[in-house]
This record gives sequence, structure tokens and C-alpha cells, in this order.
Amino acid sequence: MNKHLVIVMLLSAFTSNVWANNSDTTDIERKQPAHWSHLPIWGDKARELGYELPIPVGFNIYYNKQSVAYDAKDNFNLGLSGSGWLNNLNANVVIPADDVIITGEDESIQLRADAWVLPFLNVYGLAGYTKGHKDILADLSNAQGLGNGGIDMVLPIPIEYTAYNLGLGAVLAGQAEVIPGMHPFIFTGVAAFTNSWTTTTDSTIQTYIGSIRMGQRYDIGGDKLAFLVGYNYQMINQKIGGSYDFNIPLLGRPGGIAIDYDVHLVSSESHNMSVSMVYDFGPKNEWNVFLEYGFLNWDQLLLSVGRRF
Repeated sequence: MNKHLVIVMLLSAFTSNVWANNSDTTDIERKQPAHWSHLPIWGDKARELGYELPIPVGFNIYYNKQSVAYDAKDNFNLGLSGSGWLNNLNANVVIPADDVIITGEDESIQLRADAWVLPFLNVYGLAGYTKGHKDILADLSNAQGLGNGGIDMVLPIPIEYTAYNLGLGAVLAGQAEVIPGMHPFIFTGVAAFTNSWTTTTDSTIQTYIGSIRMGQRYDIGGDKLAFLVGYNYQMINQKIGGSYDFNIPLLGRPGGIAIDYDVHLVSSESHNMSVSMVYDFGPKNEWNVFLEYGFLNWDQLLLSVGRRF
């Protein structure tokens, strides 16, 4: 076995006790008796070889905020119904996807439970709550269904929603001495999927996530501090259906337009960069804090606090 290859945790699951090689095998076995969960599989063999393993089971609370641009995947369908002085308005309108601009911002709280099932493989599940909004600008100049042509105007449609989600993910992690004499480099890879159900619109949201991170970890007294840079992949797929009412009075006469909308959107960009920090502390480094900022194609802030048991 390559003794330069050691296991680390990603995000808050990534603690300081990760497979540090130690020539005193007896001391490692005294410090790390078998875990109550009997995880990870092959953990006893790893400890016999002198590796110090992370605490296998952990829970974390995450706060995530991101601002993302979207594209309409198909044409934007609107049903227009007028009232009051606009009572004669009744039309089904189709707006070309290229004439629709969509931006959005989400904030979420997630509870994550994870376990190292193998010394190099972590799996996790999460459940959470999201509050967000989408701002849609629909250019009606090329819209179909408005008589002989479109209308030279941009229709704003604000959409606010809340959602509950479930997700699953897996982490592969390792460490290698790339340059002799330097701190070893940490490498992590993640794949995850979440599905969200909104409570205020007729909508579901699927999010596909992948990431690769690398960095170095340093001893700070009895604590551990790591800095990483990463490449992140994220694809958001959402179908939104709902309605929005515009109040349009004229010279004291009441009037309005009810809009039924239906749009299938995807995130405009799927590739991003990130910088992150992991701080492990406590008598057994069982507590951890994770902070990450994503940049390049969308802005994202991620903060996590967790404990391992």
C-alpha cells in the first residue's frame, strides 16, 4: 500500500484526523479503538497498518446563498386574461426562449448526515429548506398570439417560492506528497443530486453537483486548518408553472391582467471556481467549520458547522 496516500474529508466531513500515517501502530490502536458503528469497512486493517482514521459519522448544518442566471430551455408560454377595462383581453402567448432573461437568488439551510463507509469513500444524505426568487423579463416584441405582431415592451414577472429538498452524495478523497519536503496536497471529488419541491409554485427543481478540490492542511496547535481551491460543476433544472396578477387602472377605472405562465429553465452556466477553508477543532478535532466562496460564473457563499460522533 502506498503510504503517501491518505484519506481526508470534504467540506465539513473533512476532519483533521484523516489517515495520518504513524509508525507507532500500537499507539494508533490505543487512540482509535473500533467505532461503535463498526465503520469504516476495512478500518481495522488500516489501523493495523498505522493509519489514523477520521471519526466515521458526522452531522452538519449548512447555509448556502447563490445568485444564478438561467436560460429558458423552451419557448415561454403565457395565458393572458384581462379584467375591468381590459376585459376583452384573452390570449395565449408564446415568447421565443431567446427573448426571455431570467435571474435568481436562493438561500437554503441544509442538515447533512454522512458516514465513511470505506477509508476513502464517504456517503451522505441531506434534507433542507430553500427560499428563493426568480426575476423573469419577457420581451413581447416577437411574441406570437398578440394579433398581427408582438408588442414593443418587456413584461416583468417576479416569482417567489419556498421549497423542501432531499439529496444524496458521495465523496472520494485522498492525499499525496507531490513535492518532497512540502505539506502533502489534499484531493477531493464529489458527486451529488438533490430534488426540491416548491410550496408556492407548481415547480420541481433538480440540481446536479460535482466538484474537484485540492489544497493543503496545517497544524494550528492541536487544531487543523486547511485551504483549498476548486472547480465546481452545477446544473439546475427547473419547471415552473403558476400565475401572477397585474393591477392596471386607467383614469380611475379598475383593470388588470392575470398571467398564467409555464417555463422550463436551466442554469446558464455550469462551471465555476471556488476557494475554501476548513477548520477542525476540539479535543478529538470532532468539531469543524467550513467556509467557501464560489466565483467566476455565479456568486455562491457556503458556511457549515458540524460535529462528528
